[in-house]
Amino acid sequence: MGYDLQKKFWFLKIFFFLAAFIGCSDLFENPIPFPGHLDIQEEPKYDLDNDVVTNQDMSPKELEKGNINTLFELEKQYQQDCYKTEYFFCPPSLFLDEIWEFQLITDTCKDPEEIVYKGPCEQKFECDPANTKPETVACSVPVETGGNIYGSQEKWCDKGVWKYTDCVACSPEVCDGIDNDCNGEIDDLPIQECQNECGPGDLICVDGEEVCFGDEPEEEICDYKDNDCDGLIDEGQTNACDTCGDIPEEVCDGFDNDCDGDTDEDLEQLCETDCETGLEFCALGSWVGCTAKVPFPEICNGLDDDCDGEVDENLDCLCTIQMVGALFPCYESPLVCGQGYKTCECYDEDCEQIFMSECFAMCSYEDPVPANCDKFKGIVVDELCNNHDDNCNELIDEDLYKGCYTGEPETLFVGVCLPGQMTCEKGSWGNYYENSETFIGDYCKGEVVPNETDECNGEDDNCDGIVDDGKELKDTDILFIIDASGSMQDEIDAVLIALNQFATYYKDEEVIQWGLVMGPFSQPKPNSWGTDQYSKIVSNLAPFSDFIGALAGANADFMSGVEPIYDLIYLSLWNLAPSSALPFPVGDLSFLFELGMSSLFSIPPPHVFEIDWRDDAQHVVIIFTDEPGQSYLSAMTDLSDPSTIYKDGLGGEHGINQIHLKQLISNCVDLNVYTFTKLAQKDTTYMQQSAGFEALTIYGGQWFELVANPAQLYENLMQIIDENACE
Repeated sequence: MGYDLQKKFWFLKIFFFLAAFIGCSDLFENPIPFPGHLDIQEEPKYDLDNDVVTNQDMSPKELEKGNINTLFELEKQYQQDCYKTEYFFCPPSLFLDEIWEFQLITDTCKDPEEIVYKGPCEQKFECDPANTKPETVACSVPVETGGNIYGSQEKWCDKGVWKYTDCVACSPEVCDGIDNDCNGEIDDLPIQECQNECGPGDLICVDGEEVCFGDEPEEEICDYKDNDCDGLIDEGQTNACDTCGDIPEEVCDGFDNDCDGDTDEDLEQLCETDCETGLEFCALGSWVGCTAKVPFPEICNGLDDDCDGEVDENLDCLCTIQMVGALFPCYESPLVCGQGYKTCECYDEDCEQIFMSECFAMCSYEDPVPANCDKFKGIVVDELCNNHDDNCNELIDEDLYKGCYTGEPETLFVGVCLPGQMTCEKGSWGNYYENSETFIGDYCKGEVVPNETDECNGEDDNCDGIVDDGKELKDTDILFIIDASGSMQDEIDAVLIALNQFATYYKDEEVIQWGLVMGPFSQPKPNSWGTDQYSKIVSNLAPFSDFIGALAGANADFMSGVEPIYDLIYLSLWNLAPSSALPFPVGDLSFLFELGMSSLFSIPPPHVFEIDWRDDAQHVVIIFTDEPGQSYLSAMTDLSDPSTIYKDGLGGEHGINQIHLKQLISNCVDLNVYTFTKLAQKDTTYMQQSAGFEALTIYGGQWFELVANPAQLYENLMQIIDENACE
């Protein structure tokens, strides 16, 4: 029990004692013995106060005959023989620690027995002799300068008498199993922040020892967290794409979706022509190479060449006068090389009889017929891509290759741009797709064409003859400010996925430093209902590996009820601007706002909330939130005097508003601000003030729509890097 509570208790005891004394004084005159109840008569039946015992049946002489010499001896003998003395407990007051009793004398020679004397209720013990357990009580200690200071001492009952130890002055509470501050509670210390092997925890005093309660190492699972607290994230758990879950299926988009090193591999789908159904294949993100037969003009070959359901329609395929000289494709003997032709010929000059010739090489139908024409082989020449065995080696279109390039001709061999190669197959130029048996016409394999933009990577990616278009990677500080409320979890996960891909290019670049500020997070209030909501520097500016680890371990807080994003911006930028440009001195800022049973504060406090900005670096702030701009800071010159509260220019008495932030941002050195918000927070009003985020980008930066699409976030982040680190 605390000292104040003890004082109240003793006051109540005194009050009830006086009330009992005034209203119930007969209790002392007629105490109730314990145990049992005795009906005590107020008038004794035998008067012990008289010096002479009166006996009406015996004269003094007769008394003398009984060998009793005096009346006093007679009285004494009677008392010894007939009087019985007993003691009974009695409650004299409300001080129940004391033990009181009264004396009762009974005349046992009477029938019935009669009470002849009752004594007053008198104290026997200060305390119960059986109660020897010590207890701690409040006390005071005089000091040399005058007065007293409070302390505590041990109190116990020794043979019915209270004994005390020396009074020990109170001291600040420490974790030692002792009530140092004399408030009646042991080790009542507030919960502090601590670090264990898994990160932040709560430091709590248990049985006189400080114990750090926090996350414990668990089996590593794929959730973008360091579950086993070994400093690695999702080790041995991610798939081939370094993401959680099943490997994505390959789709026809020009990307290696399943992360197996091949792009658009083994993708096929049905396709149709007027002739039949076939298969087409994916190449460079497009469906090409349908295997279905395409319609051709009808020729006399007994086939439905135009796929209209009729064979050789509208053609006179018998040799007539009109067909003389017409060529028909053929492959049969006596031709021995490739495709040949046959035609209708006349037997005589009058062409009265017409016949179909044998299948001969093309050159035999030329006019004039070349001298080196072999009608069974044609003219042996180098192989051409024409579906003929031009060199008569019983192979068609063998070993034929040519260079190809589909980009603008002036970009070929400029920067990273290089030609590819095509081969010939059955008279068509193209390539077999990857390692399949599918031949795709006009497929230029191995070429490098210009990118739309020039990446900051030391290469001429757009093939305009300028490497990085004059860009060089320079010192850049990038600070992410993220709303930690539970509604942001999907977006936080998307940012993490995008940055894992993003890091492929920049994770080893020491010139870029990364930082992370988040809030609010919730923690129970010590010795109180409700929660504290705090914001903190999760990772100060550091290499990418430290930053990405901090982001992976900082999930959204589904218990937080506020989004103090304006406060986080102000606290992150105050030391990047001259002190004269600050709307409020940061030393005068405090979280004084109470929301229901929750209070707000920062870790560290505002005046030491400092980001390690480099003086000679480009500074970038990237903000992610799904709520309008809000503030829970109060600025005072004297926190004890409400009259000194700064006015914000809009009539408000506390809080950081958009005007303050724009003033601060405009005075920061080499700063660009990028904001990712919902469309509704692009330009909005909250608490009758401007609370949108696009306005914060007017001095350098850009507003982006906040989405949970890692691919889109990746493109946006690459743009930010290109605009800042490469300029």
